[in-house]
Amino acid sequence: MSCTTKTTENTHVKNKQKDLQEATSSKDEQQVLEKVKTLDNVCTFTKCKNKTNLIAIDCKFCKGRFCTSHGLPEIHGCGEAVRREERREYMHPDPKLSHDKHEQAQTKLNMKLRQMQLERKSKQGFQDKGKKKK
Repeated sequence: MSCTTKTTENTHVKNKQKDLQEATSSKDEQQVLEKVKTLDNVCTFTKCKNKTNLIAIDCKFCKGRFCTSHGLPEIHGCGEAVRREERREYMHPDPKLSHDKHEQAQTKLNMKLRQMQLERKSKQGFQDKGKKKK
């Protein structure tokens, strides 16, 4: 089912590009601008005529512009691309800290743990001194 959706989506994108080329072939600048504006303000999803001039979602995978009901990549046919991207991020995550920053953070953590350990020892010794001997 997703394969047929993807093929229809790809043909719709090609038709939009063809319409864009036809719109820009005119010599009248005003006419070209109006045609391009109307083409850009319509959802890219097949057979959807919703306007996208106020609220639109741009897909980072297929570079299409969709209305809010077709904005999710899984709905408009980019589900496989999302799955590949998420798998790549899971298998090869970007390091959050550089090696030097990681070492600095580890050193700071070790110092804090030592300080807390010394404070615990001193509190235990303080409690022993305070007890009355019989």
